[in-house]
Parts: sequence; C-alpha cells; structure tokens
Amino acid sequence: MKTSLTSLLFVLLGISALAQTPVNFRLNLEKGNVYTVKTTSKQTMQQTVSGQQYAVDIYSNRVVSCKVLSQEQEVMEIVFTYDTIASKISAPMFTRETNSANPGTEPLERIMNKMSTYPLKAKISTTGKFIGFTNYSMYKDNVLFVIDSLPASKKDEARKQADILLKESALKSLIEPLFAYFPDKPVNTGDAWETSYLSTSNDITTVVLNAYTLKGLENNQATIVGTSTMETLPSKDPDAQITQELKGTSAFAGTLDLATGLVVKSTENSHLEGEATVRNAGTVMKVQMKVDSQSEIIMFH
Repeated sequence: MKTSLTSLLFVLLGISALAQTPVNFRLNLEKGNVYTVKTTSKQTMQQTVSGQQYAVDIYSNRVVSCKVLSQEQEVMEIVFTYDTIASKISAPMFTRETNSANPGTEPLERIMNKMSTYPLKAKISTTGKFIGFTNYSMYKDNVLFVIDSLPASKKDEARKQADILLKESALKSLIEPLFAYFPDKPVNTGDAWETSYLSTSNDITTVVLNAYTLKGLENNQATIVGTSTMETLPSKDPDAQITQELKGTSAFAGTLDLATGLVVKSTENSHLEGEATVRNAGTVMKVQMKVDSQSEIIMFH
C-alpha cells in the first residue's frame, strides 16, 4: 500500500510539473506553405449631429494569405497577398459596397483591386514583431499605376485616396495586428503579458494597448483571453478634413496553434466613444460618436 501511494505521489508530481512547463510562443511557419487568415467585422456607429441621431452599419471582410519566402535566424521574410478586401456601408441616405475582387469604375474600387493583385513583402520576427517592408516602393508604384488608366476628371480624387490607403503606416496596420499577441518570454497558465501597436486607417491613428492571459493548454492549442484600451492620437495634419478623439475598450478570446503560433480562431467585441470634427469648405462640424463592433478571425491552413 505504501508503494502504491508513493507511485501515485510521483505521478501527481509529474503531472503538476508538466502543467507548469512554460510555453514559449513563437511564430513557426513552414517555408513554402500558404496560411490564410479571414477577418470579418460588424460595426454600428451611432452619430449625433446638431442634436439629430443616425446610425451607420459597416460590414467588412478581409482575407489575407501569407507565405514564408526565407528565414535568417529569428527573422522571416513573408509575402502577404490580400485575396479579398470587401465592405458594405449602410447609412440612412445611402448604401455602398466595395470588393477588391471587382475592378469597378470608381477610383477607390480600382485602387483596392490593385492592392489585392500585388504581393506585399515584410520582415517579421519569430516573436511576432513587425520589422519592415522589403518591397514597399515597388508595391506602391504598381498600385499607383492604375491611376493612369482613369479619366482625367477622377485622377485627383484617386491620388488623394491612394495617398491615404498606401501610406506605409496604413499598410503596416493591415499586418502588425495579425501577430501582436506574442509574450516576450515563456509563460505558464494563468500568466499575463502586455503588447501594443499603432493602427492607422483613413489617416487616423489609434494607439492600442493589449493585456493577455494564458487560460489553458489542450490538444496543442492555447486558449488566450485579453482586454485592450484604445485611444486616437491627435492629428498632425492641420489640413485634415476629419479628425477624431475617441477612447474605448475591447474584450478578446481566442485559441492559438502552438505549432505555428497563429490564431486558429478568435472573437473580439469593442466599444469606442468620443467626438469627430469634420471640416468642409470652411465650415466645421462636430459629430458625437459611439462605435460598437464585433469581429472574428479564422485561420485556414
């Protein structure tokens, strides 16, 4: 009986030690394999202008494929291709849909179509840190080439839209959040860590501060939960037509594949509030805003 109890004690100690083995999260993509990530989101914006309220619903769908071209020590060169960049905006006075799969006739549609046609290459560390683009100038030139085929009356509008969409900070914001969840050191179940990044969209930059916790490990997958705080930064452009002062939080829950380091599936709910300032033809309009959104990420391999 004493021997059986001793054996049981060693088994329990072994299980306990195994459970406390730190997990070292790393991005470990196999060269040549294609990994596809689909992100869908639904946003509802409640806007108040001069005491009048109205809602705008935005549905977006983004599918990006990535493939490792090379790796030197802890840095990978990855090629990203945006197979789909689609959105639908529903407002009281209009509905607008765009899809990068269709060239369309409007400048924005033509630019988005070219953005999804050409690959964008970047260096990413095995800890998920964005290092830099390796073909940014070529990518931008290839997309801007489409402006030459537009009517003269639409070229100025196209250049303005392209300047916003093709800024290096805006393109970085399409990639960096995909890997912005890696801890700097190995973690145990129950451990917490923080990450941060800047997100730029439509010339508006938001600082995102994330706090994650490892909840559990099972079947070579990690369950992670977290919260984020978000705040827009003051615009540095004195001529900006739209500026925003928004703050908010979000809640995240997802599973990670330990073999690749990629998110298998995640969901996030967020809420932002604040004020937007719109300048047009010498007039200034203040818009009170509340933005609620739900998003989901699914990884295919």
